[in-house]
Amino acid sequence: MPAGDRGAFKTPTLREIASTAPYMHDGSVDTLEAVVDYYGRGGNAAPGLDPIVGGIRLTSEDRRAVVAFLGALSGKVLEGS
Repeated sequence: MPAGDRGAFKTPTLREIASTAPYMHDGSVDTLEAVVDYYGRGGNAAPGLDPIVGGIRLTSEDRRAVVAFLGALSGKVLEGS
């Protein structure tokens, strides 16, 4: 491991995300739809939550499209792809 990478965070893959429920660090969200809703409202109110944190403004159609996209990341990986 290069010295500059020590302590770095590796972003987890989204491949097969539709089949890895429950979600969030504590397993508190059961569906991808609920995850999109969670981020849409800016998370849960909590002490110390930075006021700059806000929701993601998505229409119902946008939310369905995000969930469909995440679902499309599942399936067999073809050799050479």
